[in-house]
Amino acid sequence: MLVTETFHGFIETTQDVLLIFEGCRRGLLPRICRRLQEKERKMIQSGSVFVFDERESGIKRWTDGRVWSPSRILGNFLIYRELDKRAPGEKRYSITATSAAAAGDMRQRSYSADHGMAVGGGASSPTTSDAGGGGSVDRSRERLLVGSLSDSYKFRKDGLIKKTMSIVVNGVAQHLISYYHPNDVLQGNLRSPTSVPELASLEISPELLVKQNFRIPPMVEPSYDRHGNETSQLSPLTPPDSLTHSYGGK
Repeated sequence: MLVTETFHGFIETTQDVLLIFEGCRRGLLPRICRRLQEKERKMIQSGSVFVFDERESGIKRWTDGRVWSPSRILGNFLIYRELDKRAPGEKRYSITATSAAAAGDMRQRSYSADHGMAVGGGASSPTTSDAGGGGSVDRSRERLLVGSLSDSYKFRKDGLIKKTMSIVVNGVAQHLISYYHPNDVLQGNLRSPTSVPELASLEISPELLVKQNFRIPPMVEPSYDRHGNETSQLSPLTPPDSLTHSYGGK
């Protein structure tokens, strides 16, 4: 039986991650229970989101058959850009899933993708949507989508971005792996968990909100709409009335 996506859309904020984790905890969204097979890796596309429990799945290292740049920090996330090909002697970069402590250590060793760093003009950089004075907004939005790697790396044309986050719940590491193409985000082609009412209304379990899991408190993390305008998003506090649909896939 083929593995299915946990969700299809764009994971922008920590709140989005928490909603997906909560949906998995309640059995509303499927977790990945084994390593992806070769034919399943080929199905990864812009919008694919996968969640796995390290103990349940036995997955210690997530592999997807693609070549990625080194990671960069983006808030509570690690972000990677797909490379065209691996240079001779270059190591494959993948996500080590040993524990949240290891993930935190990886974040500390990575270069910071803070908003003051410009993005090099790689092939997978999104196009700007407003040529009339919106350059700074577009540039800020671009940094949020592709990170801070310079064009010294040979990015794959129309390559994907991989955005990941890991937390520990009751001593077990939980991992979210998401993929997207920047233009799909800018054009509004990918929904977010907060745009799905039945997910957005979920009350987040306290076990998912342990502060040691986050570099930035999830309650105050800014989010942006498709035009680059900042919007406020607080964690949902109202429990759902009913949940009768499946949200994996398109």
